[in-house]
Amino acid sequence: MTPRPGLRYAALAAAALLHLCAWPFLANAQQQYPDMASEPDPASFIKRADTGLTLLGDPLRFAGTDIAWLGLRQDAGSAPRRPTAYEVRDALQTVQALGGTVIRAATLAGTAGCTLCLEPEKGTYNADAFAALDTTLKAAGDMGIHVILPLAGPAADCPPSEAPEPDAAASDTICPYVSWQGLTGRAAFFTDPGVRAAFLAHVHALLAHVNTLTGVAYRDDPTILAWENCTACGEGSDPTAVALWTEAVGQAIRQDDRFHLYENGAFAGHILPQSPHPVSAPLAAPPSVDIVGDILPSQPNEAATRAMLIAASGAVNAAGRVYVLDGFDAGQRPFRTEADFETFLNAVTRQRSVAGALVSGLQAHADTGGYLPPPPENAAGGTALYFPGRTTPEMTQDEMVTRMRALRRFEFAMTDILTAPSYLLTPKPEIISAAHGHVLWRGAAGALDYTIERSPNPDQPNSWQVVCDRCVTDNQAAWQDPSPPSATTWYRIMPFNINGHKALPSPVVADR
Repeated sequence: MTPRPGLRYAALAAAALLHLCAWPFLANAQQQYPDMASEPDPASFIKRADTGLTLLGDPLRFAGTDIAWLGLRQDAGSAPRRPTAYEVRDALQTVQALGGTVIRAATLAGTAGCTLCLEPEKGTYNADAFAALDTTLKAAGDMGIHVILPLAGPAADCPPSEAPEPDAAASDTICPYVSWQGLTGRAAFFTDPGVRAAFLAHVHALLAHVNTLTGVAYRDDPTILAWENCTACGEGSDPTAVALWTEAVGQAIRQDDRFHLYENGAFAGHILPQSPHPVSAPLAAPPSVDIVGDILPSQPNEAATRAMLIAASGAVNAAGRVYVLDGFDAGQRPFRTEADFETFLNAVTRQRSVAGALVSGLQAHADTGGYLPPPPENAAGGTALYFPGRTTPEMTQDEMVTRMRALRRFEFAMTDILTAPSYLLTPKPEIISAAHGHVLWRGAAGALDYTIERSPNPDQPNSWQVVCDRCVTDNQAAWQDPSPPSATTWYRIMPFNINGHKALPSPVVADR
């Protein structure tokens, strides 16, 4: 009998209740794995059935996270950089701990015109960027997480310039294609044949790329849920021109790819008459489109936000397409109280016209210790979220913990698991260094706090002494032993999850 998709969560819940947790780790980018079958099984892909989704023949709804920075990240005052393997792994483990089954990552497949971009110059592709995407897709697949991959960034004015800025962030990725043709203005991205040909060459190169870790071409990888044409790139442009471009991109994808869904995110935030620059739902649903991706413009209160969601999803379903909420803010601006936030989440769960919903703003632990910083204030992506929670300029730790608990219940409820299972034990943390009693570590996804122990001889039974009893969190990222011994000492750190359950300690590190 064909297994139901929900069985994966039942197994997860059982493992959690037994406190048996095996967290997958990202493979080294150079490690080779046995090739998968050269001909993929069509049943392993998520499919569209009218206005809904199915997997293995069963109806499917999902929740998860829009992690815009997963391919390229730019913190305040810093140059763009590629997240480390640890940071990617930690982000995916955090999604898994929250019960999420889908992520969306705008900077993995749709970047162009910068040194670190997938296509830094016209027709030239960055091997390191492909390697990072290979690794992320392999890790997501190992964890049972599907991925939505936008192919281009948001709208931009594309003013005159001699060439794309090589060290710029990858946010306005439509402009390099315009500039490479010697043109200006965003309209050219949708109407100029040369610009379109250059962009479609990027799409074809992406679909044909073979993952070096799995031996599977992206066009044949069931980890990918959908190719999304762009992130709200139609804003401020002629809707008819954008719709024609959307269909041209969809037809080009269909030529290379027999399995994946195609999402139109060009009109996100503009589906309803009350939206800025409104676009009718039928215009957002040309023949090749399976999913219409949306975001919700800022509303004065929770009730208005909920009403817009119901109206937008209903309009998209009436046009015969699947509605997915590509990103919503979990902060206090749209939802003043925790009760408002939970009311909205419950409404999304009940609204069957919404096939999937992704929360924005999730951060992860930093490779250098502690948490990654919140994004710059003017950056898109919603309120910065940390799981289980931490104090930020917008929320106290207790407030965030409450919202993250509600979010976790919601993510399981969207897959029809109405009672969220017990929290999994966290993976192991990792001590980066220990010197003169100063212990620095990389955090564990889902850890609320830590205990630190030391030993004069770790091979001797019962030699470990608690010197910090759940006294530190990842807000500090480092701890100073108030009385470090003069002789060689070994340290280890133990994580506790949000329910106070202790997981396995870090590997032992000597302080010499």
